[in-house]
Amino acid sequence: MQNQPDEYGLNLFIDSLTGAASEETEAQLAAWRGASAANERRYAEMKKIWDSLSLSARDEQFDTQRAYRLFQERVKAEIEQTERQRTTVHRIPLRRVVAVAAILIPFLFLSYFAGRYGTLRLATVEETLLSEISVPYGSKTQMKLQDGSVVWLNAGSRIEYDSYFGKTNRTCTLSGEAYLEVEKNADLPFVVKTGTVTVTVLGTRFNVQAYSDEDEVTVCLLEGSVDMNVKNAETFRLQSGQKAGYHKRTGKTDISPFVTAQVPDWMNSRFVFNGETFEQIAGILERSFNVKITIRNDRIKQYRFAGDFVKNETVEQIFAVMAANGKFRYRMNGNAIEVY
Repeated sequence: MQNQPDEYGLNLFIDSLTGAASEETEAQLAAWRGASAANERRYAEMKKIWDSLSLSARDEQFDTQRAYRLFQERVKAEIEQTERQRTTVHRIPLRRVVAVAAILIPFLFLSYFAGRYGTLRLATVEETLLSEISVPYGSKTQMKLQDGSVVWLNAGSRIEYDSYFGKTNRTCTLSGEAYLEVEKNADLPFVVKTGTVTVTVLGTRFNVQAYSDEDEVTVCLLEGSVDMNVKNAETFRLQSGQKAGYHKRTGKTDISPFVTAQVPDWMNSRFVFNGETFEQIAGILERSFNVKITIRNDRIKQYRFAGDFVKNETVEQIFAVMAANGKFRYRMNGNAIEVY
C-alpha cells in the first residue's frame, strides 16, 4: 500500500469527492492515506487543488485566481525543497497541469483531474493555468465563464481556456458541440477555435458543431453576427438565421438559411433528422445515449432518414421507429447495438 503509485490514491480520492465511492473504496482510501506520511501529504495537496476549483452550479465559475495562487505556492515549495537538496540548480520541475471534467448527472461535479511535472527553466516559469471541461457520452453540461458568457456542451465534447480568459483574452478551444450565449464586450472579442474553423464574435447566440470524427464543421447563428474563418484563410460573415458548413474533405463552405429556435434541439433532448445518412445518425445516437452501434452492412450506412423524436424517447424507441419500414434489422445487447 505504501508503494502504490499516485494514480492509485488519485482515483480513490476522485471517487470519494464525487460521491462515487463505495464503503470499500472509502476504506481503501483511508488505508492508503495511513500507509505513509508521503501519502497523507499527497492527499492534502490534491484536496487543496480540488477545493480551489469550483463548478457546481449554474451561477458558479472557476476561481482561477485562487487556483493559480495555490499553484504558485506549490511551485515555491518545489523550488525551496530542490534548493535544499542541491548546491547548484540548473533545471528543476516546476509545472503543474490540472485538467477538470464536468458531468451533469443531473448536477455538475468534477470527475477527473490529474497532475504531472514537466521541466522548465527557472527564468521561464509558466504563469498560465489551463482549464479543461469535458463531457462524456450520454451527458450534457452547462457552465458560466468568467466573462459572464454561458456555454452548454453536448455529449462527447470538450472546451479549454486559460486563466487569463475574461481578462486579456476570451479565446477557447472546442472539440465537439457547444451552444454559446456570449456577453457583449467590444474591446475583447470572443473566439472559438476548432482546429479548422475559428469563430469570432462580440456578443451573440450561436451553435458550433465540430466533432473530430465528422467531416463537417457547422456554425448556426441564432442571434447577432459572427465571423467564421476557415483554416486561417477565407472568412465568412454570418447573420442571424444563417448556417455555415465547412467540409473537411472537399475544403468547401456552404452557407444556407435555417429556421432559428430559442435553443438548439439537442439541448432539449430532441432529435430532428432531415435526410442524414444512417452513419451520421448512428454517431449522434452513440454520443447522446452512450451506446456502441456496429453497422454490419455498408449499404445501410448510406440510407437516409427523416424524423422528429421528442424529449425522453429512448434509443430503443428510436430504433424501433427507424426499423419499422424494414430497411434494416438490429439486435440490442446492453449498450451494444448491432445493425444488419
